[in-house]
Amino acid sequence: MVTQVINENFEKLKDVHPQLYEAILSNYDDLVEIRRDLRQHPELAFQEERTSKVVATYLRQWGYEVQESIGGTGVIGILKGKEDGRVLGLRADMDALPMLDEIDENYRSIHDGVAHTCGHDVHTTNLLGVAKVFSEIGLEKGTLKLIFQPAEEIGLGAKKMIESGALENPVMDMIAGLHVAPALKVGEFSVSNGVYSGAAVDIFELTVTGRGGHAAHPHLAVDAVMITAQVLVALQQIVSRQIDPLDSVVLSVGQIQGGTKGTILPNTVTVNGTVRTLNPKTREVMEENMSQIAENIAKAFGGSCNLNYNYVTPALKNDDVCKAFFVSTTRSAFGQDAVGFSNPSMGGEDFAYFSQKVPSVFFRLGTCSGDSTSNGIHTTRFNVDEKAILFGIGALSNLALSFLNK
Repeated sequence: MVTQVINENFEKLKDVHPQLYEAILSNYDDLVEIRRDLRQHPELAFQEERTSKVVATYLRQWGYEVQESIGGTGVIGILKGKEDGRVLGLRADMDALPMLDEIDENYRSIHDGVAHTCGHDVHTTNLLGVAKVFSEIGLEKGTLKLIFQPAEEIGLGAKKMIESGALENPVMDMIAGLHVAPALKVGEFSVSNGVYSGAAVDIFELTVTGRGGHAAHPHLAVDAVMITAQVLVALQQIVSRQIDPLDSVVLSVGQIQGGTKGTILPNTVTVNGTVRTLNPKTREVMEENMSQIAENIAKAFGGSCNLNYNYVTPALKNDDVCKAFFVSTTRSAFGQDAVGFSNPSMGGEDFAYFSQKVPSVFFRLGTCSGDSTSNGIHTTRFNVDEKAILFGIGALSNLALSFLNK
């Protein structure tokens, strides 16, 4: 099987780190089986009990110092080199999504309504691959700190791990993470062309209160539905008229609830949505702007409005030096064309909490090779070309060797 998955770009690693190259290839089949096992047994945020045990068991077998139950179900593996030196952290998230898995493979999820459709099974496998490789080739200098994180999908896992001491013992000099990218081909990587790689994520609930009544006599009521419609249209003017056009803001409503029947005007309507921003200063003004517009419109029509605004995760920040280091070392290993630059994503990623504390780089790993692997993340038929595991392990291990040996 191994001979079928080597391509030209991966072959280039052989010239840079032949021992690393051979170690990755020799373990590839076993790592594919680990990935398929994880895909078949997905677990939701803070429920990753089986996954954590799998991770911890392998790490112990391979000679790592293991810390468990960090931030709930998080696991940390530490490997110390023969000489003291810098500390590199590598992070993978482990949780799955509450949705169907509809891939036509025998490793499809066995749990109805739970699926690894965001690639965290691949992320975890990549990091286990790094662990296995270094258990075989050894670490000459410095310390490797592998962080297996729960609950990325609800934006709480990184924060909980940090609160449980994940940044200490030892303190990291740099940390790196990745995300699968079906928009990129296997063998391709990308990093953000800006300071921020992913958007800050905020969640809001807006409650509009009027006075219910008969739909045939709206003049005797205060129509909360009509007020809500006016508010929703006006809120988009924040994006188009109050924010610099060169800035990036998304304000989306995903849920509206109100009323019991078409002939009854309800007392209240509830709206749920999200705000995504890259610029921290822009993030600071969104709540106030939204509240002011919504309250004033509701008041003008005789109603009232309450905004409940929840700050979830900050924007994911790439350190310029770390990003440049990743680009240069990865191009050295896989070729000049292997790494490209892409626009920041307005999707959220709670690796951002690590990036606020430790110099960081976060990159995208290409996973597509055809129609069956072209479906986007968070879709029921999302899957990857497993050759991407070679490059995920290769990039992270090469980064570790380059960083720790300097």
